[in-house]
Amino acid sequence: MMNLKEHLKMLALLVLAMPMTFAACSDDNNPSDDPDTPTQIEEGVFVYNSGNQGSSIDGSLSFIDVQTGTVTNDAFLTVNERSLGSTVQDGVVLGENLYIAVSESNTVEVINKNTLVSVAQIRPESPQGSSPRDVVTDGEYVYVSMWSGYVSRIDPATNTIDKTVKVGPNPEEMAISGGYLYVVNSDGNNWQANYANGLSVSKVSLTTFEEEKKIPVGLNPTKIVADASGNLIVLCMGDYTEANPASLWKINSSSDEASEMGIQATIMALRGNSLYTINAPFGSTEVSYIVYNTVTGAVENENFVSTPVDSAAGLAVHPESGNIYITSYTLVDGFASYNTPGYVNAYASDGTLTDTYSVGIGAVNMSFLD
Repeated sequence: MMNLKEHLKMLALLVLAMPMTFAACSDDNNPSDDPDTPTQIEEGVFVYNSGNQGSSIDGSLSFIDVQTGTVTNDAFLTVNERSLGSTVQDGVVLGENLYIAVSESNTVEVINKNTLVSVAQIRPESPQGSSPRDVVTDGEYVYVSMWSGYVSRIDPATNTIDKTVKVGPNPEEMAISGGYLYVVNSDGNNWQANYANGLSVSKVSLTTFEEEKKIPVGLNPTKIVADASGNLIVLCMGDYTEANPASLWKINSSSDEASEMGIQATIMALRGNSLYTINAPFGSTEVSYIVYNTVTGAVENENFVSTPVDSAAGLAVHPESGNIYITSYTLVDGFASYNTPGYVNAYASDGTLTDTYSVGIGAVNMSFLD
């Protein structure tokens, strides 16, 4: 007689062998209604929906299929019959797999990038940090920033953490340039003391996986990108007041010198040396959509979209096509709602609105599947 372990193993094999079907929804497009149509996603946009921890709403994964013009919501749940967990943050593709950081559940979910079937669930142990925030890859390993003050490295051959380095307090986003991993230290838990122990970017050698130095930057750094010239652009969120607004800093990767760029922005994305920025200060109705050249600082486009969103949360620009995607909260009684599904506006490279997709709650980040 088959024991329980063998029975579960057999069920898992059957699930992996079965055709996968999605129930998708879009404001303007509907997928096939045939439930027997197998689905193998090939090209599109992963949308990471954080959910709302305070309202006990789990995070989720949406997928925009650019070939069919449809969106699949609750994609991970549909395929794996379980939630991704609380506070989905970000994801990155390496090889055949997609690595998803789930902060409050303290997991990194590893799924097949085309079928979305779960491959592994990594649960960091105490010495490896906790509360995954951001994930990036150098094409060999996956790196995960941990809110507890560490960055851990995942070996994709085993999908386990093999190295950990201590950085600054409450690290957020990371970027890779010239053999180094740059990690912003927000000190976000220390807001009552004005983020005093952050104000820096950790420079970590990918060879030794040790922190070589901390580079001073502005108040409350949360986002970072590396341009085509190898320099780093850091978004420092300030303290969300008019007195200390969000600002951009530039780190020269050859000298590690950082300087303020004189540009205000609250959201950014990079394509080559073109920095797409949205500036939507807290409490302000004035919102700008400007593209800057990261080498010269010059404005390349004063308004890069034809139709603005209600309350921008995330921005991504396809590196080849230049197509633009912006996530937004929906408005309820004139205010951004954190308990209702958001949406993604898709634009052509010239800023023309091409589609609007309804996605999950708290859509904060996106990445591409090509």
